Amino acid sequence: MLETSEFRDERAELEQVLASGIFNRAPHLHSFLSYVCERYFDGEADKLKEYTIAVEALRRQAGFDPKKDSIVRVEAHRLRRRLAEYYDTKGRNHRVRIAIPCGQYVPQFTYQPANSEAGPESGRTILTAVEPEPAAPASMPADSSSANIPELIPPIQPERSPWIWLVPALLVSFLLAAVYWGTAGATQASINGNETWIGNSAQPVPAEFRMLAGYHGAAFTDRQGRTWNPDAYFTGGVSSNIPSERIIQGTPDPRMLRTQRSGDFSYDIPLRKGVYELRLYFAETEYGLGNPLGGSETARLFTLSINGAEVIRRFDPIAESGGPNRLLVRAFKDISAAPDGKLHLSFGGYRNLGRQTSPAILNAIEVMQSRPGLVHPIRIVTQEHPVTDFEGRSWSSDQFFYGGTLAFHEQRVLSSRDEGLYRGERYGNFAYHIPLASGRYRVTLHFAETWFGTPESNEPGPGSRRFNVFANGAALLQDFDIAKEAGTNREVVRVFENLQPNAQGALWLEFVPLENYALVNAIEVEPME
Repeated sequence: MLETSEFRDERAELEQVLASGIFNRAPHLHSFLSYVCERYFDGEADKLKEYTIAVEALRRQAGFDPKKDSIVRVEAHRLRRRLAEYYDTKGRNHRVRIAIPCGQYVPQFTYQPANSEAGPESGRTILTAVEPEPAAPASMPADSSSANIPELIPPIQPERSPWIWLVPALLVSFLLAAVYWGTAGATQASINGNETWIGNSAQPVPAEFRMLAGYHGAAFTDRQGRTWNPDAYFTGGVSSNIPSERIIQGTPDPRMLRTQRSGDFSYDIPLRKGVYELRLYFAETEYGLGNPLGGSETARLFTLSINGAEVIRRFDPIAESGGPNRLLVRAFKDISAAPDGKLHLSFGGYRNLGRQTSPAILNAIEVMQSRPGLVHPIRIVTQEHPVTDFEGRSWSSDQFFYGGTLAFHEQRVLSSRDEGLYRGERYGNFAYHIPLASGRYRVTLHFAETWFGTPESNEPGPGSRRFNVFANGAALLQDFDIAKEAGTNREVVRVFENLQPNAQGALWLEFVPLENYALVNAIEVEPME
């Protein structure tokens, strides 16, 4: 058994993690972690099996079959990610850390060196023995290695820091900013009132440029490998953080949209000559059910103008996205700089009966050089990391989704040249809201039945999974049965042409079960020339 002092430390760490709020909207993860740790403390780690966790922690029925229901593996994966994110942020200074190693459900407790902010891999593992011995570093999920975006306003330091260090610290911060921005010398005139970016805005941005509104840290690389720059080229508005407990559905990276700019503000972005695709990212995290300010539709209305022309008069983030705390992207094509060489974006509160509603918001800006009349294709695999296909095309990891569950498997899809596209799937009752500029598009959906009809499932293939697929309410597939179409572990590809975005500037793909769960492995949306 563990020594008493270490036993107390581990229990205290568990209580602190459970009380931290990271599981407020994930009761399954709270139950999962609490259950496996208590079994471990009771000396019953050998009883931590998939079946016992499902029945005793996740309240599945006694007839639960792990071969048919992957809930435990899915929740364990989510828990590993949530713990990794916690120890990258709130818990980074904890002396004791909890991890659930990949491939097992027995918790590991690692002890960090005193005054260290190193990750769990630098600590030692406490073994279930009287005399702890050093162990190999605890492995972490691959997607937890990137640091979270730093907080916009750093925590107040203890008063022991003498004032004499303030001036050098400010000087270093200024020099670092100057190095990053080169001759731009990017600074900000105010942090509490309306803000103005002070810098040389004559140098055009790159052909692909991404920026996080309201963010003033170092450049951030998301899990797609794309770099997002700190906020620049703005006039007016106020920067603010989005609380870490707000989970924004559909984001390409859960660490990305953690700041915003709000108020009446504008951006003047210098562009090279040419035609661009513009994407603006929004997320309503203040109004709506469950958010601090409550309300629903019409709680926030604002206007958007591009190069002086009003393109949206009553923009309502909740109504446009179908609810609060959801990623909302508006895409525009054939965007060029104004005669002064800059792209001018203006955001302002909408006035109704002489009263201005809540302030405008913005979370991110993306501009990409493109061809006239066209936008960049969108390719998505239902996996946590991007995939490159046999033609060298890049498919982004899962994004723009609402509902459903992500699952992974090792079965080979025999008839596919691109097996990598079928390593994961999103299943359940779910939808994708894919942002598109006006125009006509070709949509390709990729499917493979890798469960029903296999020896593991012990159920027949055809007839076991049937579902419908809708695009903006119109049926694309009805009573669709993957196994009936192609058998098990074989790809099924369906192509649909002349689809158009809806009034919200998106293609809403809905996957609705009829028998068991709907699923999809990959989605491709291309403009039709």
